[in-house]
Amino acid sequence: MNKFLHAIFFILFLWLLSFGIATFFFGSSTDISIGDKIAVIPIKGMITLEGGSSLLTTTTSGTEIVAKIKDAQDDNQIKAIVLEINSGGGTVLGSKIVADAIKETEKPVIAVISEYGASGAYWIASQADLIYADDLSFVGSISVLGSHLEFSGLLEDYNVTYRRLVTGEYKDIGSPYKEMSIQEEFLIQERLQGIHDYFVQEVATGRNLTIEQTNELADGLFYLGYEAKELKLIDELGDREDAIEKAKQLAGIGNGAVKEYQEKESFLDLIQGYTSHMSFFIGQGIGSVLVSQNSEDLQIRT
Repeated sequence: MNKFLHAIFFILFLWLLSFGIATFFFGSSTDISIGDKIAVIPIKGMITLEGGSSLLTTTTSGTEIVAKIKDAQDDNQIKAIVLEINSGGGTVLGSKIVADAIKETEKPVIAVISEYGASGAYWIASQADLIYADDLSFVGSISVLGSHLEFSGLLEDYNVTYRRLVTGEYKDIGSPYKEMSIQEEFLIQERLQGIHDYFVQEVATGRNLTIEQTNELADGLFYLGYEAKELKLIDELGDREDAIEKAKQLAGIGNGAVKEYQEKESFLDLIQGYTSHMSFFIGQGIGSVLVSQNSEDLQIRT
C-alpha cells in the first residue's frame, strides 16, 4: 500500500513539475467554456522583443503578446480583446510589434491601465479602440532619452587606459570607456529625435489627435489618470471590470465568459505565488541597446 501511495505521489509530483515548467517557459490561457468570450491579455513589467526571466524578474515578450493577440483574433468565439496593462515601457521594437498587432486586429480592443501605462506601454495602449485607467494611474511619458554612463575620467584616475581599436569611426559610439565627442552626441540625439517623431505620430494617429496637440504632451512627463482623461490620452476612468463590461457591450455579447491569457512567470514567481517584481520606476520606458555588443553602453529609452 505504501509503495502504491508513493507511486501516486511521485506521478503527481512529475505532473506538477511539468505544468510548472510549461507555465514558466510558455505561459498559458485558462478557458474551458463554450460560447462567446472576451479575451484578457496581460502586459506587465518591462517589454522586450523576446522576453526573459531571472530569479527576480520576468520581462514580458512582445513576440508572445503578439502571438496571444493573433490567437484571440483567430478564435471565432472571442468577440473582443482587453489588454490589461501595468508597465512602464520596454524596448523600442518590443513595444512597436505589439502596437502594430493591435492596429491589424479587426475585433474591438480595449486597454485598461492599472498602475503604469507609460512610454512603450502607452504606445501600445494608444492603438486600442478605448483606454481605461484609474484616477491615479501613471499615463503617458511620451518622449525619448538616451542613458549613458561614462567612466573615462575614472579610468584615468586609476591609470587604466582604453586602447581604441576600431575599423569604423563610430564603431564604439556610446562606449563608457571614452569621452563622447560633440559629433557623436549630435548623431545620437538625431536618432533619438527620429524615434521621438515616430512615437508622436503613432500616438497622434491612435488617439485621433493632431501632431501639434501630441507634441505639446510629448515632453516626457507622466500624467495621473484624471489628468490624462482631460488631455484625451485616455477615454474613461475605470478598472479591469469596467473595461471587460465595455468590451462585452462593444461586442454585443451580454454575459460572455472571459478567457484569461496568463503571463509567463519567473521561477521565483511560481514559488512565491505570482509575486510581482517590477524593478523599474518613473522615467524608465522604451529602452533598447544602441551598441549590440555592449548592453551596458548607451541605451535609448522613451
